[in-house]
Amino acid sequence: MAGEIYVSNLGSFDYQSILQMYYQANSLPIQMLQSQESQIDSKINAYKEFESKIESFYDAFNTLTSTPVEGKTLNVVGDAVSAQITDDLKAVPGNYTITVNQLAENDIWLSQSGKSLDEAVATADGTLQISYAGEVVATIDYDTNVDDTSKPSTLQEIVDAINSAQDKVRASLVYDGSSYYLLLMGRDTGEQNTIELQEAGNGDLLDQLQIGDDYSDSHVQTASDAEVTVFGKTLTSPDNTFTDAIPGVTFTANTVGTATIEVKNDTSEFEDALNKFIQAYNDIVDFVQKEGGKDGTLSGDTTLQMIRSSLLSRLQPLFNLGLLDVDKDTGHLSVKTDKLSELEAESPETLESAVNDVKTALYDYLLYLKSPDGPVELSIENLNNRKESIEEQIDFMKKLLNDQMETLKNQLIQLQLFQQQMAEVRAKLTATFGQVSLLPTTTNLQQ
Repeated sequence: MAGEIYVSNLGSFDYQSILQMYYQANSLPIQMLQSQESQIDSKINAYKEFESKIESFYDAFNTLTSTPVEGKTLNVVGDAVSAQITDDLKAVPGNYTITVNQLAENDIWLSQSGKSLDEAVATADGTLQISYAGEVVATIDYDTNVDDTSKPSTLQEIVDAINSAQDKVRASLVYDGSSYYLLLMGRDTGEQNTIELQEAGNGDLLDQLQIGDDYSDSHVQTASDAEVTVFGKTLTSPDNTFTDAIPGVTFTANTVGTATIEVKNDTSEFEDALNKFIQAYNDIVDFVQKEGGKDGTLSGDTTLQMIRSSLLSRLQPLFNLGLLDVDKDTGHLSVKTDKLSELEAESPETLESAVNDVKTALYDYLLYLKSPDGPVELSIENLNNRKESIEEQIDFMKKLLNDQMETLKNQLIQLQLFQQQMAEVRAKLTATFGQVSLLPTTTNLQQ
């Protein structure tokens, strides 16, 4: 036994071998329970794999029932715009010509008088007021003392003060190789998002920088809306994106020019969703046949067959349309492509209605299968309870056997000690009286 102290040469038999034989003989019930536990683990793992099949089927079901039969695809010819379909139901097949007349821009001001970074900009103390989209966003008190850090005076300090006060107008420096210039840029595009600069005190900061309304060249870019022509009508947008110009389509102006948006009917997405849905069902069928069959891990458990049959029965609306075939040998379903094409071309609303009927029939049942109260989770719970009970029996039997082994070991050691003592007594008697026939032999002792 592992961990036992082996006491040798105490007698004429090996008590360790006896203990080993005793352990092997009495641990057979434990081994049988361990085998049962291993089988339960295999069943639990099989049920968990089945749960993953159900989850995949549920995902495919959600995709199918949320994909319209008459989907739409979009293609843009030209670089002037980029576009996407935002509502399949509203999007109407056709070609739509978009002319981008101008892009939306943000407001930008650049001072015309360059400065160094270590000199005061203004010659008199004052207050700069910055407005954005009609609202005052910053009031900056400045002075002419570069040694006084309580108020900004240098160009870098002015930039830092503007950026610290608000987040609508971004101030930065432009360097031309010899001097620095103040750049003010509005955060957003659109003609409403203009920047206004005013002196609120007696200072001359704007004049020293030559920026503001009195210096037209300093207004290097004026905030403006994007402007496009669609259906002969001019439309505007503050951010280059148009959501209501073409039904079901959103497009963004990229550059001035002309582009054509092509919208077409497309059933490929629905067909792909339907095929993946059927494949997910077939995966369940294969699992049920393998694991629930004669030699399967879950053989004899009717839960799998019950679930497969229930799923199949809820697909009846698709069978009613003649859309599905069943392979009698494998149980697999397949889509009749000719019938699908016919329905898509002649009666897409009928196909859509059948899918909705499948959704109604399956949705609650799939939620039930996935729930803690569903048959799969309950089966796993029952198996775990059985496993826990077996583990408790194994622990009890191991403890009992270990106690028996300890008792037997002590008894065998005592027997060996007794044999040794008898041998010593015999040796003394023999040394004193010679061979005494009345004394028991070692063989007799062992018997």
